[in-house]
Amino acid sequence: MVSLVALISFWRKKETPSAPESQRIIPLPTLPSVNLESPRSTSAEAVNRARDTLKVLKLERQILGTALTTIYESHTKGLITQAERDHLLEKYKVDLSSLEKSIQDNQRIVDLYDLESEREELIRNFKDRLGEIEAQVKTLKTGGSLNRSQEPKPTQEKEKKNTPPREESKKTQTSQDTTDKEKKASDAEQQEVTDAERRIEKIREEILQAMDRLEQIEAEG
Repeated sequence: MVSLVALISFWRKKETPSAPESQRIIPLPTLPSVNLESPRSTSAEAVNRARDTLKVLKLERQILGTALTTIYESHTKGLITQAERDHLLEKYKVDLSSLEKSIQDNQRIVDLYDLESEREELIRNFKDRLGEIEAQVKTLKTGGSLNRSQEPKPTQEKEKKNTPPREESKKTQTSQDTTDKEKKASDAEQQEVTDAERRIEKIREEILQAMDRLEQIEAEG
C-alpha cells in the first residue's frame, strides 16, 4: 500500500525550484515513485462480501425501524402498556445498536477499498499527464515547437529560383503570414502549458483530498 505519510509529506512540503529570470515556464513538480502494484488493505473478494452483507444488514435495519414504529403506534392506540412498550423498545434498541455497528464495519471496508481505487487512478492519471507535460516543456525549453512545420525540400529551393518576381512576392507574403501564424501558435502552446500546469495542480489537490479521507478512515479503524 502506498505510504500516505510519504506522499503527504511530499506534497505539503515541496519547494518550487528557482528558475532563471529568462525562464517563463514554471518547473513542474516531480511525482514521487509510486508502486501501484503494492497490495491493497482489502481484497476484492472481501469487499464483495462486505457489499453483499451490507444489503442484508440494511434490510434488517429497515425491518427493525418498522418494528419500533409499530411499538410506538401500539402504545398510542392503547394496545400495550407503557411498561410493555419500554420493554420491547429496550430489546429492539439493543438489536439495532448491534446492527448499526455491523453496518459501520462493513461500510468501512467498502469505503476503504473505493478510496484506494480512486487514489490509484488519480496517481496513475497524474503520472501519465505529467509525463506528457514534461515532454512538451522540454521541447519548448530547447527552442523547439510543439507543431513544427516541415522544412522545405531541395526541390522547393530549386523551384523558388525559377519563380517569376510577382509570384515570388506572393510567396514572400505567404511566408510572412506563415511566420506570424507560427509565432501565434508558439504563444498558444506556451499558454497551453500554463493551462496544463493548472490542471495538474487541480489533480494534485484531488490526490491530497483522497489521501486525507483515507487517513481519516484508517484512524477510525
